[in-house]
Amino acid sequence: MRIVILGAGYAGLRAALDLARFRREQQLDVTVQLVDQYPYHQLIQLLHLTATAGITDQKSIYQLDQLLQGRDIERVEGRVTAIQPLERVVRLADGRALTYDRLVLALGSETAFNAPGAREHAFPLHNFSHAIALRKHIVSQFTRAASITDPTELRITMTTAIVGGGYTGCELAGELADWADDLCRQTGAPRKEVRIALIEREGHLLPHLGPWASHEAVRRLERLGVNIFLNTPVTQVEPCLLRFGDGRILRAGTIVWGAGVRAPALLAEAGFPTDRIGRVLVDRYLRVSGQAVVFAIGDCAAVANGRGGFLPPTASYAVRQGAHLAQALADEARGVAPRPYEPVELGEVVSLGPNDAIGNALGVPVLGYPAVMLKRGIEEYYRATIESA
Repeated sequence: MRIVILGAGYAGLRAALDLARFRREQQLDVTVQLVDQYPYHQLIQLLHLTATAGITDQKSIYQLDQLLQGRDIERVEGRVTAIQPLERVVRLADGRALTYDRLVLALGSETAFNAPGAREHAFPLHNFSHAIALRKHIVSQFTRAASITDPTELRITMTTAIVGGGYTGCELAGELADWADDLCRQTGAPRKEVRIALIEREGHLLPHLGPWASHEAVRRLERLGVNIFLNTPVTQVEPCLLRFGDGRILRAGTIVWGAGVRAPALLAEAGFPTDRIGRVLVDRYLRVSGQAVVFAIGDCAAVANGRGGFLPPTASYAVRQGAHLAQALADEARGVAPRPYEPVELGEVVSLGPNDAIGNALGVPVLGYPAVMLKRGIEEYYRATIESA
């Protein structure tokens, strides 16, 4: 059985590593191809640290050739341009065509630029190259600010506007507030002119964690000097300028867009049923609705949460879906009926700068230093699982 996995993110990599292990341990008659447009696995949850020089570049990616060495997984580097389920073919940008017996969609998500001008004038933060580009831009802004004498130009240059009060926005705002001290010392930019605005269209931050988390996140980020704008929808993005729904404007030399994600358009183009943000609808076995041999996991899959909605796009769910599907495909190869996927809500932890965090661990609120240590422990545990699989 030829299993092709599209995407080497949290879900796809976990599925590939576990399948390779099952193949070795159980002598399964399967081959595994892992397809990704990049030669590395990206730790998306650490991109805010990459963008603010909180970690070295090498700490936020794993070279796939090194990671997969000796694991009996065929790595295919290429960008998927089309999926033809009737022919069981995946087409790549360079003209190659991959055939499959089972197909796993783990293509993740991409930034949803859901305001006019956002794509053209704002920085996304959804992959490693985005983080590098944003970091270089911020450094250049602070460097230039050191020699600006016009007060209006200086204020704009030293203002960073982050649109979206979810995980990405809150974590980036916290790290940037801390990094600004070092940046100003290194570049000579005036620290008193640094302004960080976190803008959220709804009335709360971190909606998946609940109202208490929003209150704490606002309080802790404001303590770091971050200006929080709630109930503030962005209606237009222009060069160094945001327009809000109530007619106000904000001028900022750096605009970061973290207001939502959507699944790649090629999934709907392939004829798969999708939800409003392009995620593929799956059944309780993670099989794509209406398909016999195509599965979807991670951010590109609309997986029911059992309460009438869908699971949030987090690394925690993605990893566990990858592990479950790997077991299900191994069971199928052995002639064993697969078990349905049952999501377990372990909770999430969000950093608010290097020395603070907030989270919900197994339903229990966790704050401050304990949350920081919990998040670091989760990250180190994940590294250990992929390095030793």
